[in-house]
Amino acid sequence: MIDTTNEILSLTQKRDQQLISSMERIFSAAQAKAVFGEPVVSGNYTVITASEVGAGGGFGTGMGFGPPEKQAGEASQSQKASGGGGVGGGGASRGRPVAAIIVGPDGVTVQPVLDVTKIALAGIAFAGSIVMMLRKVLK
Repeated sequence: MIDTTNEILSLTQKRDQQLISSMERIFSAAQAKAVFGEPVVSGNYTVITASEVGAGGGFGTGMGFGPPEKQAGEASQSQKASGGGGVGGGGASRGRPVAAIIVGPDGVTVQPVLDVTKIALAGIAFAGSIVMMLRKVLK
């Protein structure tokens, strides 16, 4: 049983290291240089793009042992412990433009990027919640 436990622990540790490595790659996208683009100069103007960047993820492990199983045709002294384990995880990173910073002879201006899709989805969600609330009130 000790050999089985050590094997499971060894495999779990290897998988944990693989997941940690994957998570580090995902989180590497959320850096300041990913938020502000390289400045673009045109005449007296410099334009710097700004983005919203986010990353998240998680992982977990599990292990269990059951009662010893009798092997077919063997005496009761040669029982092997049954057990199993597993590891799972996932993550994602995303980014979207939010503004353009314009530096010119008249000073600095920030031009926000209007995300029409996000506004439309928020409006649909709001309208849906109003309809649900009215249905409850009018019953």
